[in-house]
Amino acid sequence: MRIVLADHHQNALWALQTMLEAQPEFELIGVSEDAQSLLVFTENHSADLFLVDRELPGSSIGDLIDHLHALDPRPYVIIMSSEFEYSNMILKAGADAFVSKSDRPDYLLDTLHQIEKRFRNADQLT
Repeated sequence: MRIVLADHHQNALWALQTMLEAQPEFELIGVSEDAQSLLVFTENHSADLFLVDRELPGSSIGDLIDHLHALDPRPYVIIMSSEFEYSNMILKAGADAFVSKSDRPDYLLDTLHQIEKRFRNADQLT
């Protein structure tokens, strides 16, 4: 599964990038630090999943989710935040999943594996 990571915190980017690159079933194809560079990246690359920080500068999270879901083919979008109280708002805005940055890393990996399984199953149906 081809993944794009977007977070404006350098330490979070490094940690997430390191974790994802250690997983052979995931291919990290891009990293962005703001909404503008993420949107430019989407014009030239096709991803299966976007892992995005809720506080990504340059766009509202709702507009960003709408834009990402409008891509063809429609990718999965997981929004991360250090503030769990945003989870309902993020899911109502259309995110496929919410992950708290305070969750253990294996929770994020479990979420990614669940989505990867859905992705493979949907791919087999087409």
